[in-house]
Amino acid sequence: MRRAALFFSSLAMVSCLAATSASAQSAAAGLRIPCHDATEIAKQLSKKYEEAPIAFGLQSNGNLLQIYTSETKHTWTVVSTTPTGKSCIVAAGKRWENLPFVKHDPMA
Repeated sequence: MRRAALFFSSLAMVSCLAATSASAQSAAAGLRIPCHDATEIAKQLSKKYEEAPIAFGLQSNGNLLQIYTSETKHTWTVVSTTPTGKSCIVAAGKRWENLPFVKHDPMA
């Protein structure tokens, strides 16, 4: 059971990184990524999709990466926010699943 949880936790992380990477490639290819003021994006995600932030992390480029989800609509959105407050939606979808945190034990 523990290995399965660790596998799915790793899979979720890889999926998130792949989505972020794909968005960066889309930007490089000239596709438009939705960007706006951080407050406005948060407001729209709340109003239109009933999403609220559930997790965040600091990216290596200094941006804040946030994950928004909705328990009622089962949607999710990943938003990257620059230190100046400009936010860009880098990925979105349906059926977000939270996994229990599994502490990595180097002795296992």
